Amino acid sequence: MSEQVLTGAVTGVEASPVAPASDGLRRWTPPQEEVDRAFVLAGGGATGIAWEAGIIIGLRDGGVDVRDADTMIGTSAGSMVAAHLRVGTDEGNAFARIQQGAPLASYGRLGPPDAARYLRAQLALDRRRGRAVVARAALSARTSSEEEWLDAIGLGLVGKPWPDRRLLITAVDAETGTSVVFDNDSGVPLDRAVAASCAVPGVFPAVEVGGRRYVDGGLRSVANIDLASGHRRVLALSPYPVGSRLREQPRVQIRTLRPRAKSYLVAPDARDLWAMGANPLDMRRGAGTFETARAHGQRIAHRVADIWGD
Repeated sequence: MSEQVLTGAVTGVEASPVAPASDGLRRWTPPQEEVDRAFVLAGGGATGIAWEAGIIIGLRDGGVDVRDADTMIGTSAGSMVAAHLRVGTDEGNAFARIQQGAPLASYGRLGPPDAARYLRAQLALDRRRGRAVVARAALSARTSSEEEWLDAIGLGLVGKPWPDRRLLITAVDAETGTSVVFDNDSGVPLDRAVAASCAVPGVFPAVEVGGRRYVDGGLRSVANIDLASGHRRVLALSPYPVGSRLREQPRVQIRTLRPRAKSYLVAPDARDLWAMGANPLDMRRGAGTFETARAHGQRIAHRVADIWGD
């Protein structure tokens, strides 16, 4: 994508011309030298978390361990999974609430005005301004408080330092619509970066970072696979592999990395979709989704091993 993406940093970094000078944000640039493996985890709500967790464990059952990725890129629900993988959270604790069907947090309800905003955003020629139309709605939406959201989404991450190995977490400035990437050098608390990336506008509250407020990184694209540019091998998981425009679809984004990179996109099959249901926030489907996805991961492990290698 030609669109500019910024890497988040609270202090000491030159601001990008597309963001207010007070942002302290710099342009995101891919690695100057090729890096080996990138693991990309897309957005997908609560059932998306369960599905991604199941695929990951199923792949490991089949001998493919994604924890050794040089770079992990997480968007929305995928940011939570990536963060827990990176900090080494015990899997039994990390995914217990998903498997038990316990609500992650209370959430707001989307109505006709929200749907109209999303439609206007998708039709906008200027994608950044289109995102801002949706993102600004999060600033006045009736949702749980930011503190409640941070408590819920940050469970197991509060106080944890960013991992030594590279982790990229996407978000969107709620006022300007500017896409940002929080990384190991951003100076942003890990739990706050994840909460911002997961903050679906109108459903969950915007999250304050460095004096500005941020929402769901999936507003740019559901997976942001193009951020894996510069890696030799790329594995992506996308529970809802969709996009309002062709170039935002995960299958298209991953193709643009070829032939320089070997790549593989995992998306739900018919059994997964049946288990996940129509509502990505339906926690009651967490356990069934996890088990079905685990079996899926086991079935495809030999194919993924061909590109992931040793």
